[in-house]
Amino acid sequence: MPSHESESKLNRRTALAEGLSLAMAGFLFADLDTEATAEDETGTKRPRRPRPVREETWKYVRIDPELAAKYAYETYHPWGCMYAAAKGGMLAYADANQEMAPVVRAFPFLAFRSGKTGCGAMEQLCGTINGAAFFMSLFVPDYAELCALIVKLAEFYKTTELPSYVPAEDKYPNFVKTIAPSLQCADSKGTWLAVDPSQEHKQLRQERCIRLTASVIKKAVELLNEYFEKQDAEK
Repeated sequence: MPSHESESKLNRRTALAEGLSLAMAGFLFADLDTEATAEDETGTKRPRRPRPVREETWKYVRIDPELAAKYAYETYHPWGCMYAAAKGGMLAYADANQEMAPVVRAFPFLAFRSGKTGCGAMEQLCGTINGAAFFMSLFVPDYAELCALIVKLAEFYKTTELPSYVPAEDKYPNFVKTIAPSLQCADSKGTWLAVDPSQEHKQLRQERCIRLTASVIKKAVELLNEYFEKQDAEK
């Protein structure tokens, strides 16, 4: 005879499965509706226009930038910069908004491995910018204003000596900082490596990327805090 605990787990699984089935059914029927036809004034049947899907951003609450940076620094391995930037910010958001915490922590963060080593390992767009931009897009409803914030983040990346983040336990004091000439992973990393040709310096390349990730998501959170403080003040 199954135990009470086993029955509870089974009931929860059944409920989740039923909920997922209903959600999928709604999706499929909504999709079918877009294929339905309607008659115009002349009696001619024409395809219906697809109904717009209502999508909304998450409600923002003030986030601790240092905490986001700390989480990014700690979650860098094994999936790299985009993964850690997005996950660091989202975990800090979960801490700040307990109502959303279960949703955030159930997020498939593994999807962000796509940005490791510059999107598909092509050393192009730096994953720190990619991940931080995704994170910002979770909250800013206006597309033009979102783009303006991402541009500010990119300007920070290209005009600031980075990495600026220092972990609580700093094993490498006086860590080398450089200003990236572009948002490209290869350019940013190459500029930092060119400062010192020694093998000791090269061995710190990954530490540099980890600190850079923490630095960028920290700035992204600071920009979001400023943006929403201004929005609240204008209400």
